[in-house]
Amino acid sequence: MTRNRQLAHHPMQIQQIIRPKSAFQQAVDESAMRMQLQAALPGESILTVTELDAGLFNNTYRVNTTENRYILKVSPHPDEDVFYHEQQLMRREQTLAPQLQTVSALIPEYLAFFSLDGRDAFLQPLVEGRLWQDALSSLDDAENEILWIQLGAFAREIHTYTGLQFGYPAPRNGFDTWSAFISDNVAGLVHDCQRLGVFHPEIKHYQELQSRFASRLDQIDTPALLHGDLWPRNVIIEGTGEDIHIKAVFDAERAFWGDPLSDWVLILYGVPQAFWQGYGDNLLQSGDPLRIAIYKGMYFIVNILETTRFPEDDTVYREHLSAVNAALESGTDHVIDQA
Repeated sequence: MTRNRQLAHHPMQIQQIIRPKSAFQQAVDESAMRMQLQAALPGESILTVTELDAGLFNNTYRVNTTENRYILKVSPHPDEDVFYHEQQLMRREQTLAPQLQTVSALIPEYLAFFSLDGRDAFLQPLVEGRLWQDALSSLDDAENEILWIQLGAFAREIHTYTGLQFGYPAPRNGFDTWSAFISDNVAGLVHDCQRLGVFHPEIKHYQELQSRFASRLDQIDTPALLHGDLWPRNVIIEGTGEDIHIKAVFDAERAFWGDPLSDWVLILYGVPQAFWQGYGDNLLQSGDPLRIAIYKGMYFIVNILETTRFPEDDTVYREHLSAVNAALESGTDHVIDQA
């Protein structure tokens, strides 16, 4: 039986989540999806493409063929208003895909990158297992501790891979110094705040203070590879008890080159001691408190920006940013406690 006859007997069924026109995530053009998937999976008969209610940025689909299972991720439409630090996220992941797969077998294979009606997209094999975030509360303390130790070891493995320049791998060229990247990123975020009407005095003051610490930031002279989104929402696990283990770590679109201490998950989401046990060094204890303050301030501005996309008040983030500013003004060497 020819492939064309197989496709005729198994017409591709596409199911997408219905969202209001004002929503950030929008449906993907189905004719483009059919064409590109058939081109990316020659010889396979595609049965169903089902959108998953996962994530808040890309559209994610489960693709079932008669032979295999895949995950399709599609970036927002080019006309969507993304923030400075979100520009061309999928292009950034594509640029770093070879390094990510080289450094760890836990990164799923990137099978194909392509465009769907002007939207970046890629295909990966579906990794069977449980999402750690969904299982987190049902696991006992010992199981979660094992997983945190393994995630710490994975982070260390990623961070030992070094590059030549700092910052995002696309769309702009990298930076020769860490301070230059931080200043550029902050300037981009500040501009977003101005155009979206959330430019508060705390933000302006933070930008002025942050610029004073270039020499402190430039104590980081080697760009390390950072995953950028390393938390239970992006980890697939399997097994139970002592046999529980991480099977895959995905969603590396926010990966970049920089100071390992600057990963937002480490300083805002927070990780338990078991993570640092696997990592081999507690960076929050051994790292520079002023650099931690600078990174926290930058991410609080991101939090303020995100309140323009989701229904959330920015008061608490402004208060946290004010605390960062106070620490930077004093030059304190005490880690800021606000999360």
